[in-house]
Amino acid sequence: MKLLDRIKEWLGRRRLLRETPVDRRPIVRNLAQATKVAIVYHARDEATFQHVRNYVKKIKDELGIHRIMALGYVSDKVVPAHMNARLNFDSFGLKDMNWYRIPGGNTVNNFIAEEYEVLIDLTLDEHLPIQYIVAKSRARFKVGRLCDHNKPFLDMMIDMAGSQSLPQLITQVHRYLMMINAKPEHSLN
Repeated sequence: MKLLDRIKEWLGRRRLLRETPVDRRPIVRNLAQATKVAIVYHARDEATFQHVRNYVKKIKDELGIHRIMALGYVSDKVVPAHMNARLNFDSFGLKDMNWYRIPGGNTVNNFIAEEYEVLIDLTLDEHLPIQYIVAKSRARFKVGRLCDHNKPFLDMMIDMAGSQSLPQLITQVHRYLMMINAKPEHSLN
């Protein structure tokens, strides 16, 4: 990254930390009990998009949640053809960011303004545009990967034990979201 880009990113992070509310009260929600779910991810290649797409399909099929929105960040000015807007999927790129690398535009602003019950951050690295969206989102419960940079923004963080695998992150996030506040099964005994 060029020196000017690093300075922009540093200024953007300072601005984000200054604007992040400290008195936020999350509402912990089991994924199976949610009705509206959001996913943010870094769409670095088509395989990443396919993993997220398969996860959205799994949530729809297994849990019956149909109000899902996945927002992908493309670190390029041109969004690839496989990322074009479609039902439950949207994307944004470098052209949607200001000088401080803070995202904007209708797609991002509509995503942030929507009140989701669960927001899942499926990024494996720190990306200021995605952290900005997670921080500003009106989602009631925010979940993602354990990382020092994510502490001010997430309500629950999943430790990946050094792994950098998106399928493993998806598996772990899903597993823990199904565990919390799970309704106990009644036995007949």
